[in-house]
Amino acid sequence: MTEALTADEIAVALETLSEWHREGDTLVREVEVSPDAREQMEEAVMTAADELDHHPEITQRPDGARFALTTHDAAGITARDVELAARIDEVVDAARDEGVS
Repeated sequence: MTEALTADEIAVALETLSEWHREGDTLVREVEVSPDAREQMEEAVMTAADELDHHPEITQRPDGARFALTTHDAAGITARDVELAARIDEVVDAARDEGVS
């Protein structure tokens, strides 16, 4: 079983994940992206998630997407959530560099 991070460990992680915030036992990031580009970005996020064998909850919004990360078997936020959040940031940054969002 994966161990949940402590509140202090989560706070430290959020210092480097500046676009993310905590909602209870979940890390959350909302990204503005056009509907046309959202599918491409979500596919890239899912590819990264598959590589880590850890998947986000993605909620589509009219102006973008909401990513939520938690580890259910640990009942909280784990290092795997933090690692996937960083990978999602890389995908979003790459999409912006390519002019997708």
